[in-house]
Amino acid sequence: MTREQFLSGVSFRVKGFNNYKGGSTYKYAECIEEESRSSIDERVIITLHHLNVSKVGTKGFEGFTFVMNKMVKVRFKFEELEEFVQGA
Repeated sequence: MTREQFLSGVSFRVKGFNNYKGGSTYKYAECIEEESRSSIDERVIITLHHLNVSKVGTKGFEGFTFVMNKMVKVRFKFEELEEFVQGA
């Protein structure tokens, strides 16, 4: 995935993780939103806030969320993300 695709809100998955029919996808919309998908036709059932984005760089992004009052920070490179193509 490219930085431009990420910033324009293209749905994506993390390479090698949760890549089954109906598995969740994510998209950037000032934060990372999780898209829960139907296992029948992969349409989006519900969209939820998943992660706050603190920085978008040229090669990736950084984000954080809270789990049981503890801050968890993550970093992903755009090359670790793959564009979601429905029906593929």
